[in-house]
Amino acid sequence: MPETSESQNKAKHSIPFREGAFVIPSSPSEKPHLIGCRCQNCGTHFYPRRRICLNCQKQGMEDVLLSNEGTLDTYTVFRQAPPSGIMVPPYAVGHIELPEGVIVTSILTDCDIESLDIGMDMEMVLEEVTKDEEGNGIIAYKFRLF
Repeated sequence: MPETSESQNKAKHSIPFREGAFVIPSSPSEKPHLIGCRCQNCGTHFYPRRRICLNCQKQGMEDVLLSNEGTLDTYTVFRQAPPSGIMVPPYAVGHIELPEGVIVTSILTDCDIESLDIGMDMEMVLEEVTKDEEGNGIIAYKFRLF
């Protein structure tokens, strides 16, 4: 039997592109959520998380799971690839407004970029965008038409 390296014997995992940015569901019935924060003083929500509220300048933010659905606030279509980028043009990046009042910037996926329109319902999904040296999938959040 051929020898295998220790790294080949390890199970491959899905790893978030940025730790603490979102929750990866543990079962197919669960949905992913961004991890934001809410000011305990004025109730304003933020993404990404922060230590001080931009609305009332108070400390005392608490972590919250944000809605995984929202509406397309604005978008732009990129027809050229950025230097050393992983995106293949053409692709769209949009601002999605969540019910909490947070606007999230995201790559838009699974959509006809020529048919996008402001106000469309969107939902968050997780997609593998690359692999690390050990073959683990690096996962990022994106939004698609709902």
